[in-house]
Amino acid sequence: MAFKSNLKRGFKTRAEEMAIEYREKLGLFAWSPLDAFHLADHLGIRIYSAAEILSGSSTIKSLSEECGWSALTMTTKANNTIIIHNPYHLPARQQSNIMHEIAHFLCEHTLPPSRSVPLPLGMRQFDPAQEEEAICLGAAMQIAKPGLLWALKRNMSIDMMASHFNASHEMVKYRLHLTGAERQAYFSRLKRSKA
Repeated sequence: MAFKSNLKRGFKTRAEEMAIEYREKLGLFAWSPLDAFHLADHLGIRIYSAAEILSGSSTIKSLSEECGWSALTMTTKANNTIIIHNPYHLPARQQSNIMHEIAHFLCEHTLPPSRSVPLPLGMRQFDPAQEEEAICLGAAMQIAKPGLLWALKRNMSIDMMASHFNASHEMVKYRLHLTGAERQAYFSRLKRSKA
């Protein structure tokens, strides 16, 4: 059975454009790594680790790399956007988690009703269409397509790309697959060799 995308027409293209635009706003090249914490600061979004919010709570003991809970976006009573994330995930996954939440913010997604702390880590309230947009945009923000093409032109391995972009191997593979960058780089090399 084929996967039916909930993405609006043109969304993937817009996500790639935004990945470049925000790098430019921060004085970065299209192939530069974009730190999620730095981007959040630029956008005026405060980031808190769940350990800060839940200190002393028994819930904090359940957070780990294997924990399914990654991050969430909330609006405070003062109408400020904050992100609370799992600090026990590996740094590359934290980048991905926070980029995903930033994507919700940039897409102006509606947030579920206010939640009170301590946070139930098992909560899974989300809109599938909004989640798909956040996955697409968050991944593009973490590794822009021109960055993949730049890395492929330099014959960088998956490992080297993951290190350069502070991303997981899974994220690099996902972006390579989604963007068709490998195929584009192949045909570009083929064209140059025939010239």
